[in-house]
Amino acid sequence: MATDQDALWRIRQSLAEEGRLGGPRGSQERMPLDQGQLDDIAWRMLRAGVQPTVEAIRAVYGSGSPNRLHPMLRRFYAGLATRLQLAPLADEVPVPLRQLWLQALDLASDAVRERHDAQAEELRQRVAELEKREAALERKLKRLRRDGAAPRADGAAE
Repeated sequence: MATDQDALWRIRQSLAEEGRLGGPRGSQERMPLDQGQLDDIAWRMLRAGVQPTVEAIRAVYGSGSPNRLHPMLRRFYAGLATRLQLAPLADEVPVPLRQLWLQALDLASDAVRERHDAQAEELRQRVAELEKREAALERKLKRLRRDGAAPRADGAAE
């Protein structure tokens, strides 16, 4: 049974044979990975059944700063659903199956949108609650200062 490491090694070998690992062919010097190269590596990983991660990308490419690769990988994932929806289905796929696939994509997209909207609303409510608490604490602090009972600098209360 092949492991993720085996798949990553095969992807790396394939890219090396194609001369797509950056730098001159056979050179150990690497050029910084660009978005197109990362996308290519990530797609190869998905086709091999390996989840694209910063560590996996680095294992295949041989270098790369996690601080630079992480935003690039996020961009890859951000556009993944759109690219999958636009991916052509093979002509031999029967029309009913095509329709079912498109319906499934629509349902999945709607579910993700609903979840995102619910999380966004929850966060808006939490921010509003925190802003109310902050305002109440500010009022209390002003009242304490006005009354001359403000907390001392060493943290002791009243």
